[in-house]
Amino acid sequence: MRRIYDAIVVGSGPGGGSAAFFLGRAGLRVLVLERERLPRAKPCGGMLSARLLQQLPPSLEGVVENEVEAVTYAFGQQRVHVPLAGRRMVSVRRERFDASLLSQARAEVRDATPVRAVRQVGNHFEVETDDGPFSAAYLIGADGANSVVSRSLGLRRNPPRAVAIEAEIQAPPHIAAAYRQAPLFAFGDLPYGYLWVFPKGDHLSVGVGQFRRGSVADGHTHLPTVLERALANHGLSLNGAKVRGWPLPIYDPAQPLGAGRALLVGDAARLVDPFDGEGIRFAIKSGRLAAQAVIAGKPEDYPNAVRQSIAGSHRHGESLMRLFYRFPRACWLLGVRNPSATHAFADCLEDRIGHGTVMFRLAATLPWHLVRLALGQG
Repeated sequence: MRRIYDAIVVGSGPGGGSAAFFLGRAGLRVLVLERERLPRAKPCGGMLSARLLQQLPPSLEGVVENEVEAVTYAFGQQRVHVPLAGRRMVSVRRERFDASLLSQARAEVRDATPVRAVRQVGNHFEVETDDGPFSAAYLIGADGANSVVSRSLGLRRNPPRAVAIEAEIQAPPHIAAAYRQAPLFAFGDLPYGYLWVFPKGDHLSVGVGQFRRGSVADGHTHLPTVLERALANHGLSLNGAKVRGWPLPIYDPAQPLGAGRALLVGDAARLVDPFDGEGIRFAIKSGRLAAQAVIAGKPEDYPNAVRQSIAGSHRHGESLMRLFYRFPRACWLLGVRNPSATHAFADCLEDRIGHGTVMFRLAATLPWHLVRLALGQG
């Protein structure tokens, strides 16, 4: 059995699968180590930009559960419906999506193999598992918010400060149909957070995320009650569905993205969007960027690539988050009810633009929108 590889990827989620796919396609000998038995279900809203999907193997189109034609925003009893008009969003189940991506990677995969420790020995890394050590010249940590790779190499900074919970529910056909092609983002049910209702095959993914600073444990305690109450406002109920929670490692500019030939991607790198808590898109993007740096033999280029592709938008997303959740009613009136702003948000969801461009469009169209409000047209 081989024990020495060009690269070891710890974690088989979207970030690890993306890195393994691009590394293997370039001809590198890759080992993926996954703690859990595969396939495994993961709590996740599962909404994904089709633009991002196009950068991955074509076979992944086969795991699409729903195609989305519009987005609905809600605040109390008010709703704004935004047709995507040429944009394309899809929903996926993580167990199917992750497994399909990993199956296309030219990599050896060892599941049910938790990593116990990582250490650098000379110009390579040794990864300790219950099955013994493995060695590689490059190491990619894609092992989530509580990354063993990050801790072992002294790269972890602050613990996650946000939390989300999710459940998959069945709803009466006439209610489920309303969400099948138009996912819902509902604000006002909890401070510094929102409710989502996303289509996922014949079920609905429902959940709440809260992005305030505080204890993740506290979030897990009170959020199920918040979720049940918020769902009732939209004619839905958990009906005993299992609720699963997870920490959200919101983007932190102080988080190191690697050390030498060891790189962190996705949640391990704290790359979750500060505004809406999305992580899957940035896990895939950072996995690809890490693979490109390894293939080029220039791991030192990876942090700058992340700054250019992801971090700039996230910095503006942090500003948007603080503004929106501090003044939700004003932002609803001046932002979400501004057609130019809502179309910009849709462009951002589809990965066409970043949060900085959203802020620019919002500011540029605000005078026009104020005139519309004054005339009773908004």
